[in-house]
Amino acid sequence: GRRLGRVSGVAFGQIVCTQPHLRRRQPYSSAVLFAKMARTILALMLTGAAALAPSLPSTRVPRADRTALSMVFGKTRASSKQFVPAVSTTELSPGKAVSGICAGLDICIAVDTDGSVYALGNKSPVLGTPMAAGRVADGFIKDPLTGTSFDVRTGQIAGPWCPNFPFSILFSIIEPTGLPVFKCKTGGGAVSVEVDVNAKTNFESGYWKGILDAQGKTDGGYY
Repeated sequence: GRRLGRVSGVAFGQIVCTQPHLRRRQPYSSAVLFAKMARTILALMLTGAAALAPSLPSTRVPRADRTALSMVFGKTRASSKQFVPAVSTTELSPGKAVSGICAGLDICIAVDTDGSVYALGNKSPVLGTPMAAGRVADGFIKDPLTGTSFDVRTGQIAGPWCPNFPFSILFSIIEPTGLPVFKCKTGGGAVSVEVDVNAKTNFESGYWKGILDAQGKTDGGYY
């Protein structure tokens, strides 16, 4: 069998091996071993108690979505279409267009070469420049900046989309978009356009006027 080293001169609770090649660490006293066991048992008890403890429901109130919060202060109204005077008939001239504001909507009044009067949105697609600066002829109005032509009766694009350089390159990847059209009539020395008189109010109901009052006036979102 294996020979064990001699044990001599050892205090109670200590074991010392006289074989040098079997010696690995310093001897532990019984007090140290007991302290280690006590800490281990205490750690296990605390871990088990934490696992069994019931979790309390969170009292944190989730923050409301900013978009939903901003809508709280707005009051929308039902759509109400009415004929609203836009421009005086004295401003009309065949082959030209003029602009007018109807219930907060920017309207282009286009007069064809035969004297027919039409009403369209005054914001050109993409750039938002006034269509009233364009020429009217043979049932079409042409955006002087991009070169795009629109049918004054339907608002649809007629011909190529943004043919003028450099817009033919810059806007080639943008989907072509037409213009909105409105019913109009002449009488009483003015051109009246049928518009939703609550459109501006409903648009502004979606934001705080005190903070973002200039938003619609800057980007023409409700025009």
